[in-house]
Amino acid sequence: MDTLRRTFRRRHRKDYSEINPMLKYFLFFENFLIWLVGLAMTAIGAYVLYIKKKVVKDAFDFFLDPSTLMTTGGAIVVFITFFGCMGALRENVCFLKTYNYILGFIFFGEMALIILIFVFYYVPESRDKLGIFPEKSLSEAIGKYGVEDDDDMVNLIDNIQKTLQCCGMDNTDDGYRGWAKNIYYNCSESNNSPEACSVPHSCCKIKPGEEINILCGRKVMQYDKNGIIMDGPYISRINKEGCVKSLGTWIQTNAMVLGGILLGILLPQMFVMCMSRSLRDQIKIQKSKWNRPKRYHDNRAFERERERERERDVILQNVSFL
Repeated sequence: MDTLRRTFRRRHRKDYSEINPMLKYFLFFENFLIWLVGLAMTAIGAYVLYIKKKVVKDAFDFFLDPSTLMTTGGAIVVFITFFGCMGALRENVCFLKTYNYILGFIFFGEMALIILIFVFYYVPESRDKLGIFPEKSLSEAIGKYGVEDDDDMVNLIDNIQKTLQCCGMDNTDDGYRGWAKNIYYNCSESNNSPEACSVPHSCCKIKPGEEINILCGRKVMQYDKNGIIMDGPYISRINKEGCVKSLGTWIQTNAMVLGGILLGILLPQMFVMCMSRSLRDQIKIQKSKWNRPKRYHDNRAFERERERERERDVILQNVSFL
């Protein structure tokens, strides 16, 4: 009981700080380390863009280029963590509030994206009503494959097709036919390219330890007299399914693992949001103590002095009685 009383009195002392130093410096160092990572990402991405003299012409050049994504992502991380880092270090309520709002916006944006992915793959009726067709946008990247001098875009598409064991960006079982939209792989009588009616080698089925044959995707398509594209004689060499559909299959197969990954991403964000909110409230309480009128503290001191005098009087009375 005495310990609780002493703790209560100590918390009401004028010189007692309401700000938890462990909370303050944990939030500072956590944001500072992430700030350094973001700074490194920005520097590396910008250097790569400078070396290859990348010119972003449209949204696809932006989103399908790892260096632009790294530069932009790093800059965003630097911007956000600056508010968290300086807000915690300088005990700035405005910075912490901005930091908390940005994290909240990102958190709800991630939740909205998860819901859209769920609707796209599990509620096709709602997907059609909402007009969610990402494959239409992704298919435009197929048309730029090899046409523009952008090795990063080519490597990204090849890696996606190899990883998901798919071909093309459609949400169909015959997504490989989407490569007919490329001027080199177009399957028509007017196309005299050596790659006509073919697909990239990244579409090919490769057994473990087998060397890649860059010609394995040749002549997997053909067209009839009406110009309709059909399966070619070597169709068995490649993965036919579109990558958007293959991604849905992977999500369904690894739903538990994906759920654990999402929790591992979202829960720390919620934890940091709660910490920044708690630190902000502590700073407000501490500032309210500093901003109290001087007369308030004088009255408190006067009351404490009177209480001590009463205690001395009681002690003297007890002594005189004895």
